[in-house]
Amino acid sequence: MSDKPERVRTGGRSEKVRVAVGEACLGFLAEGRLDFTTVEVATRAGVSRKTIYRWWPTHTDLLVEALSMHFRQVTPPDTGSWESDVRAFAEQIAEYASSPVEVASAALMASHRYPDFNKLVLGQYRPVIDAWQQMAQHAIDRGDANADHTPEAMVNALTAPLFMAPMMLGRRSSAEELEQVVGIVLAATRPHPAS
Repeated sequence: MSDKPERVRTGGRSEKVRVAVGEACLGFLAEGRLDFTTVEVATRAGVSRKTIYRWWPTHTDLLVEALSMHFRQVTPPDTGSWESDVRAFAEQIAEYASSPVEVASAALMASHRYPDFNKLVLGQYRPVIDAWQQMAQHAIDRGDANADHTPEAMVNALTAPLFMAPMMLGRRSSAEELEQVVGIVLAATRPHPAS
């Protein structure tokens, strides 16, 4: 017999509760708050405290639920073409990076006041970034992109400027900026002509 709490099942009421709790926690993060209480989450989500304590017994459990929901918003496209993948992915990242949750989380991390939160975010982000890099690796494998750069460098070149605009300029990347970033990445990864 396991002492671990029952996990939320997908589908039906359990899924609605999971979404409501995740969205409530994300709402607090968007406000720049890490100190939200279980009572506040229960009130905002419209669920009982007993339910939250049963499924998310610690504050970290609540943060993991919220962050995993947040990170799932960006699924790397797989259009079969590196160029269309890059364009679609850049649009997704520009929207995602300018969301209140992402901006507030980045500010909390940059403050270095919450090292445990930073570790948690980085740990949750790792599989997401791995999936993003797989998109670039698939392009190399198909011959759509050259192998001069690592998938990590390709993804960093595409995403870093799009995350920087909301953090540094307080706004989403413009259509012109997005097109410039896409153009630079596509030019740097263009397949070499056959010799």
